Amino acid sequence: MKYVRMIRFGVITGTFIGFMSALFFSWLYGANNLYPSSPQFVDQFPNNLTAVTVSAVIWALMGVVFSTAQMIFEVESWSITKQTVLHFITTYTGYTILAILAGWFPLNFWYLLQYSLIFVVVYIIIWSISMYVARRNVRELNQELLK
Repeated sequence: MKYVRMIRFGVITGTFIGFMSALFFSWLYGANNLYPSSPQFVDQFPNNLTAVTVSAVIWALMGVVFSTAQMIFEVESWSITKQTVLHFITTYTGYTILAILAGWFPLNFWYLLQYSLIFVVVYIIIWSISMYVARRNVRELNQELLK
């Protein structure tokens, strides 16, 4: 049941974030219609509704990738380093494939390199914040145990 909730959370969250991003960028670029991705992506489909539907499925899958990748951190026998590396590989691979399918960037070496660098930097920032919070929590728990 836990995994069903995790997947459901990923589907809902991914779809929401994808929709809000599409809405934001459609307004930002002054579009009269909702564009779920680039015009080249939308042009692959017979109509905008089909493009939005396919995008919603991709957004949901993106959410599932990130929500289920959290299970990696539940394997207590693995070191934090191993968990982090496997989580990075899982999310990077899954998200990259889906981002390419979503038409967010072309399958081109330079775009992929830029994307990869941004992904790594964002991942390191999030990981660093998470480690800081975890260390702070451990320090606080240790202080409580000493009382």
